[in-house]
Amino acid sequence: MAGDKKFDWMENIDRKLLDAFVDNPYECPIVIDRNGVVRFMSRYNKRLYGVTPEEAIGKYITDINKNSKMQETLVNGMPSIGETHLLGNRYQILARIPIRDENGNVIGVLGKRIFHRTDKVKELYRKIELLEKQLRYYRDEVHTLESGAYHLPKIIGNSVAIKDLVKLSLQASGSDAPVLITGESGTGKDACAFFVHEHSKRSSGPFIRVNCGAIPRELIESELFGYEGGAFTGAKKQGKLGKFELAQSGTIFLDEIGEMPLDMQVKLLRVLQEYEIDRVGGTKPIKVDFRLITATNKDLSDMVEKGTFRMDLFYRINIFHVQTPSLRDISEDIPAISEFLINQLRNRITSGPTRISNEAMALMTVYRWPGNVRELRNVIERAMFTSEGMEIRIEDLPSRMRDLKGNREGVPDRVMHLRKTLEGAEKKIIMDALRWTGGNKVKAANLLGIHRTVLYYKIKQLNINE
Repeated sequence: MAGDKKFDWMENIDRKLLDAFVDNPYECPIVIDRNGVVRFMSRYNKRLYGVTPEEAIGKYITDINKNSKMQETLVNGMPSIGETHLLGNRYQILARIPIRDENGNVIGVLGKRIFHRTDKVKELYRKIELLEKQLRYYRDEVHTLESGAYHLPKIIGNSVAIKDLVKLSLQASGSDAPVLITGESGTGKDACAFFVHEHSKRSSGPFIRVNCGAIPRELIESELFGYEGGAFTGAKKQGKLGKFELAQSGTIFLDEIGEMPLDMQVKLLRVLQEYEIDRVGGTKPIKVDFRLITATNKDLSDMVEKGTFRMDLFYRINIFHVQTPSLRDISEDIPAISEFLINQLRNRITSGPTRISNEAMALMTVYRWPGNVRELRNVIERAMFTSEGMEIRIEDLPSRMRDLKGNREGVPDRVMHLRKTLEGAEKKIIMDALRWTGGNKVKAANLLGIHRTVLYYKIKQLNINE
């Protein structure tokens, strides 16, 4: 007797599971036979068809829904998935699936709902569109990398200034707060921005670069926020995603933020406050998730005083402030940076010099480099094309640098005396470090806090007997 009750209880549970699978409020299934007569209808269909299952069963499908296309599936035997249909005063996304016997003959049709809210489908489509645009963006980036037109930025050097830069950048990467990077042109602000992104929790997301100074004023809004189809003359029919949408779950880097027009500064401030964007021609705001990094070689505080940059935006983007040092302030890193640039350029320039002579390097370390690392790269690239030997010599450097060598004879004696004094002190410190480490250059470089390439250069420059 107890066994029979247990069996009845399990059978009751199985029946409930089956009922939940067949009759549920999400799919609202309905079944017709080979004659188009309703044989099953979920009780949840009442709000869609306006009749109860008891009233519907036994009637033709067109008697309860004159616009039904289930009878078409009966005739052609082809399933229809994802078709939009007006049902219950709301557009639904439906599926019609033919039911076949063991011989493959159509003996009925199952109709069910896939989505009951088309806005959810639109959101899904928007996400798919975003992924496609991000994929296209990265495909273009890869093509640019392969063509040699762009190189992944890195922070190179072991000077105190570079170490401070890395430390502050790592601190900034630990949060989602906006970062403002300032520094002279060519000091590697893009490298610093990429470093922050690469070490942040968003590193697996996209890193979208935007040069605010390179986009025409009349196009900057559509570039940043995108536009709907037909928003203006010449717009794509399907519309376009903006850079903020492309940066979804990642980082957007606005370089030359000081070039952004005042009216766009207002819109950018709203985006930073609400994390919503409005496409050009759009009617509904779109939620966005990004981390903002900006950069400029201008004095934004001075621009605020002059009224050319909004004070509220300045304080909004300046949570973390990172300043990149000029090349003349990290002259001890020039050998290491030069070595990195040569190796980078060798991917494109397969012949030519692979090193820099001691005399040329000595001149490069005292040159002022007004164009910073960008100018250094330009000088090395030019020399790699024009040099006839395997090393870059003084005669391969631009005339503005060669003239500096000749002018050194006119330097006042007190300046030359200071230079000799410093070189003597530097030579003694390096010799002490080499003695302390038993001549191990790697350990000596670590002890001195410099890159080993710098140490090799100094040993040759100062004529230290190894």
